[in-house]
Amino acid sequence: MSFTKTLEEFQELNVAYLYLMQQMLNEDREAAMFRLKLNAELADLFQSLSVREIGWLATQGQFVMRPCAENAEQLEAILRSKRETGLKETHLAMLMAATR
Repeated sequence: MSFTKTLEEFQELNVAYLYLMQQMLNEDREAAMFRLKLNAELADLFQSLSVREIGWLATQGQFVMRPCAENAEQLEAILRSKRETGLKETHLAMLMAATR
């Protein structure tokens, strides 16, 4: 895969993510803010982005989204745990809610 193709896919992913953020914020602002780990000011900003602003932001060579889990050891422990699988979802939710 060429670098140009990778960059185009990267930009498409950014655009899709920004539109998804707006959609989530418009449908259920509080839940979206929690899931996306946004404060009210960032939620307002992302919700108000124009098509032009989204396009510009998406093409700046920066990844707009980032993983919520900041501790690789904790995430790995959840993913590879041999314990009861019914608790994995709860542990993952707790990890994601605790990180910012």
